[in-house]
Amino acid sequence: MQTTIATIKAIVAKLKRDPALAQSLGDTADLINEVGLDSLEMLQFMLEVEERLGIEIDFDALEFDYLRSIATLAGFLQNMPRRQAATGLA
Repeated sequence: MQTTIATIKAIVAKLKRDPALAQSLGDTADLINEVGLDSLEMLQFMLEVEERLGIEIDFDALEFDYLRSIATLAGFLQNMPRRQAATGLA
């Protein structure tokens, strides 16, 4: 789960254009209130999480409270199915 937490922090730092943020964020940091991800950043964040972790997020199961802690979100993401490989259509 530490790898997932580190990935989440790296994505947040990239979105906020603050490389030091990845090191300074605690595992219990609130993505909404502490980090301040707005709605557009949140969409970019979720898409990047899916891509970097190779998962498909079940948005029907995603609860707002999971965003209140990076560690809690990481635990939720650990249970997401692996992303299917894209098949080319010709």
